[in-house]
Amino acid sequence: MNSNIDDLTNLEKANQDYIAGLELLQTSCIKCRFNPNYLDAIPHFKKAAEIYHGCGKYDKELASRDKLVKCFNITQSYWEEGNEYEKICKTQLNLLKSPADAQNSIINSFHAYATNRNYDEGIKAISKSSSEFVDSGNKECAIKILEFAFQGIDKYYHVLTLNNEDSQLYIYECIDKYIDLLFDEDNYEKGAEIALKSAELIEKEKKDEKRLICKYYGFKALAELLGQKENNFQEAIEKGMNYEEDDDDFCTKINKLVNVVKQNDKENERLIKNIFNEIARKVPNSLGKKLNTNFIAKNPINTDTSSKDTKANDSEEEDLK
Repeated sequence: MNSNIDDLTNLEKANQDYIAGLELLQTSCIKCRFNPNYLDAIPHFKKAAEIYHGCGKYDKELASRDKLVKCFNITQSYWEEGNEYEKICKTQLNLLKSPADAQNSIINSFHAYATNRNYDEGIKAISKSSSEFVDSGNKECAIKILEFAFQGIDKYYHVLTLNNEDSQLYIYECIDKYIDLLFDEDNYEKGAEIALKSAELIEKEKKDEKRLICKYYGFKALAELLGQKENNFQEAIEKGMNYEEDDDDFCTKINKLVNVVKQNDKENERLIKNIFNEIARKVPNSLGKKLNTNFIAKNPINTDTSSKDTKANDSEEEDLK
């Protein structure tokens, strides 16, 4: 009973704040208010949104956040605008189960951040939310927003690479998530295209990042292998090997795996298993699984990945970055 009374009291406060915010956006000759007062309205809409959210009144929460977005935009507070769109996206996706609206909101978030050249914040927002889309069963939306993010990376890469290392990690995390989902959908042609574009972007702007360049040429090679394009596979492998820092790096391992598997010799079973596990630690999860089931498993020798160490997987992937 007390909890219901508290909710009603809180909702009354939220309604009062929302109305107070609306009044500040209205002009009034009597009150000598000739322009909307966006700055003073912001705290009222913030309080209203937080209370509505806590009370489960999500439609009213979004109405308050829509007003906040407008206020932040007009006052040129673009980081706050982008952050507000992220909150709208979360509510739409996780609580209102409206993935199409959530997709539009997270893209609006990127646009808001980009207005003030905070491209890394926009990429980071999309990368984080893409995982939520996947977890909620909306993989198609995740692919669409990651495709949008990759277009931003392609366009602004020269600016993004000027930021600190933590910001740069989100760039490659975003690319890897996009490639991972493409492989998961068996879209090897698109996966190869994105991997190649990524390698070429880094070649152009950051030639010293040899491990990254090698990594994405390796991804392209594996995509071509799974897409059964032998010539494209060999070309990508050779390009990647040009950037290797030692004689047994990523692309060399891939090439060795392919050659050993093709020998079709059961005596090489342990060697194949070892090489495959080393490669699987350095590729997106979907690519490792597809490589095992679509390439190795078609040969008499198979590998067992059930005991793969997830922590080793994460650390090896970080090493590549």
